[in-house]
This record gives sequence, structure tokens and C-alpha cells, in this order.
Amino acid sequence: MHSQSFTQLRVQCGPDLAWASKQLADRKDKIPSGLFIDLFASKKNLMKEEMSLCKAADGKRQLGLVISHAGTGTILDAWKMGLPLIVVPNIQLLNDHQTEMAKHLSKEGYAIMSSGSAEDLEDAIHKVGLLWEENKTRWPPHVIPSQQPKRLRLWDLAPEEVAKEQNATMVHD
Repeated sequence: MHSQSFTQLRVQCGPDLAWASKQLADRKDKIPSGLFIDLFASKKNLMKEEMSLCKAADGKRQLGLVISHAGTGTILDAWKMGLPLIVVPNIQLLNDHQTEMAKHLSKEGYAIMSSGSAEDLEDAIHKVGLLWEENKTRWPPHVIPSQQPKRLRLWDLAPEEVAKEQNATMVHD
């Protein structure tokens, strides 16, 4: 990750936070200088609290990416945020249904599929950058209209009628 200019890795560990913290502590001398790793158990709103940190911010940070299991909720959240996505299927869940999802997403160009090995993830991080650039032309961004109605002023309702009324009033004055 560090070789791809990433400076932070934030990992949701769920109930395995203590175990993951110990693993990280045992390997701290192998973490490249300038790469900061934060572990957390879970968040109430992963998209708002964590994925939003992957969005590019002018002058503050470059675009990040999401590495996720191949669960549909997390995938949809990453897409809502407009973030590059690497999916790592959890093969132990429900007859390995996540692998089918991950293969489909990868085949269609929506995400990069990877295993959990360091080598595969390193390759996937490189590939997701290429896919992201390719998808900019394949799926150009579009504006999503606001769900809130546009507020109108009285004069916006019929500006031509207002102008006629003003002209008529001036003629009679």
C-alpha cells in the first residue's frame, strides 16, 4: 500500500479487535515509515464515519479506496460514495456465495476481486487504480438531482406576468 502512496490503513476488526491489535503489535517493525494503521471494532455508520475519509479532498488528501468482503451492503455503500473497490470474498459464509458476487463484479468492471493474501492485495491495489481510470470514460459521472424540491420565490412563479403587471401599473400611473 505504501508503494502506491497510501498513508493510512483503517481496518474494521469487529469482535476480533484484541486479536488484530496483538497481530499488528507483533509486526510493527515491518510497517513502512509513513504508513499509519488504525484498527477499530465497528462503527454505527461505516459509510459516513469511515468511507467518507476515502473521498478526495482538494489540498488535503487524494482519493482512497475500499477493501471489503463481498457483502452487498458494503459494496453498495462504496458505490454510493463513488470509491474504488476491492472485494475479498469470505469463502466460509453461506456456501461461499460471496465468491460468485466478487467474480461477477470483477468480470463486469465494477470492482477488483482479490484473496486476502498480501501479494494478491498488492496486485489488486495496482489494478483498482487502472480500473478506476478506465471507468471514468466508461461511466462518466452524472448529477443526481436533489430530493428536496427547489424553493421558489413569488416572483419566480411567473416572471413574464409580473413584468406585464408592472408595465400595466406604470401606464396607468
